Amino acid sequence: MHRRNAFTLVELLITLAIIGILVALALPAVQAAREAARRLQCSNNLRHIGIALQLYHDTFNRLPSGYIFDPPPPAAAGSSPVASVNRTASRRFDAPPPTVQMAPNGPGWGWAALLLPFAEQASLASQIDFHRTVEDPINAAPRIFEVPYLTCPSDTATGVYTVLNELSEPLGLAATNSYAACFGSYQVILPPGAVPGRGEVIVGGLINTDPDHGNGLFLRNSGVRYSEITDGLSQTMAVGERAAVFAKSAWSGVMTGGTVRTTPGAPVYIANVELAPTMVLARIGNRTLNCAYSEPYDFFSAHTDIVYFLFADGSVQGLAASLDLSTLHALATRGLGD
Repeated sequence: MHRRNAFTLVELLITLAIIGILVALALPAVQAAREAARRLQCSNNLRHIGIALQLYHDTFNRLPSGYIFDPPPPAAAGSSPVASVNRTASRRFDAPPPTVQMAPNGPGWGWAALLLPFAEQASLASQIDFHRTVEDPINAAPRIFEVPYLTCPSDTATGVYTVLNELSEPLGLAATNSYAACFGSYQVILPPGAVPGRGEVIVGGLINTDPDHGNGLFLRNSGVRYSEITDGLSQTMAVGERAAVFAKSAWSGVMTGGTVRTTPGAPVYIANVELAPTMVLARIGNRTLNCAYSEPYDFFSAHTDIVYFLFADGSVQGLAASLDLSTLHALATRGLGD
């Protein structure tokens, strides 16, 4: 009697089908485990930033500025159309038209650069000439260094990119940041009986055109003390996610004339360009987290359904993308009256 020692074609196909089904069943679990690990790393990145913030505050009795700005002399400012009423913040629109003369922002070093010596990056900080602007060629090398704790592992668009100015001209190369400091809250409210277009009430600050007057923890040339956070440290956002896959921004700071643009292929329905202060700052506006209509000055996460935030007390919380706006506005501000 002949003994068969091999699979038949039918048996082989059935075996392959079973293996395919098992792989298909296991793959989501593997992907979920990997994403859970990436989320843990992202939250650890923010905790690392939180420790640096506390050390900075312990040293200087204040938090770092959102970014530092050395205004030009009064005579120069008075003669510049950039500093004139044409660039004054509109209380309704936060996006003036592009201009050949860019509003000065130097030296522009942002909160993340100021934290380097307190975040185990003293060597990188020593390579920076903080007296020169971010875009100065002498700072080109440190500007393109990819800082590990400023990169979310779920953010697939991180790395070195070309910063463009308002006229879409290249300013220089910079490494991305997956996180932005909280400028505060911005709301356009139409009171009962008011006429749209005339009766709106603006609550909060405008990043693009009035970066000195936000109601959050990080503004241009700010130095907020813990004692000034009347809402409580555990109830006030400090830093949150703004993934490069949504909008690329430089960890180093603000470049004069620089912009933040919606990344091509971002998971949103609109593309927009925001001005230089948005390179380091974000705020809570009139959209929920990870909204499909988000703009570059919004917080946005690569984790889809959750956005991680560092709070002023050093804790890290993952906020659901569905969290209501009133809660987000309250968490984004320093105090009830701000």
